Amino acid sequence: MLKDNGIQKVKLFDAEESVLKALAGSGIEVMVAISNDQLADMTHYDRAKKWVQRNITHYNFDGGVNIK
Repeated sequence: MLKDNGIQKVKLFDAEESVLKALAGSGIEVMVAISNDQLADMTHYDRAKKWVQRNITHYNFDGGVNIK
């Protein structure tokens, strides 16, 4: 539906696996945001790195997800 409507980029407010799977291989650019209550934790590099590993790099689907 997104591609049919010419949408090339989406911003997600959660790294939901089913949504990322649906976008895998679509060519749609995906930006994943964090919730406001997580902002304080992201000032610590190690915590931010773990969040990215758990919520972003963890998703290595066939076709990949174009995450920016």
